[in-house]
Amino acid sequence: MYNSSNLPIHKVVFYANDPQTGYYTKTANQPEKTPVMRLPYELKVEPTQLHQIKCNALEIIRGKEKFNKGSFKFFTGLQETNFKQWYAGNDYERLQDEKILTLCLFHFSEDNSRVAVFYFGRFYIDKKDAREQFINDMIPYLLHKHFL
Repeated sequence: MYNSSNLPIHKVVFYANDPQTGYYTKTANQPEKTPVMRLPYELKVEPTQLHQIKCNALEIIRGKEKFNKGSFKFFTGLQETNFKQWYAGNDYERLQDEKILTLCLFHFSEDNSRVAVFYFGRFYIDKKDAREQFINDMIPYLLHKHFL
């Protein structure tokens, strides 16, 4: 079990589903307008198109905003974890021609009306087995800290 002294720095952003738009929108009770600048104000879950993503995700989650070249500024596959309603993904950015990945964990409410995004800024574990072990260890900690 993790404790705050050995936990990678992370932020949590809460979104609520807006059935009229089909987007999850950042909730009003956030401590700041956007606690994680890389996370957009709105997110949408969609089925994966084969050309969109290289992982084994059946769905993607993305923002509305696009770069000039037409690709989404925030876009990742929702990879299943060993925990119900929890998914893993990553955010990718380029810094000085280096590709930087950030681990993201997504917790959807039972009725899918809300999603919490846990953003581990510039923290990522490349080896799949080690990353999955980290996720399996981290989710119970996050449940305890944020939901119980």
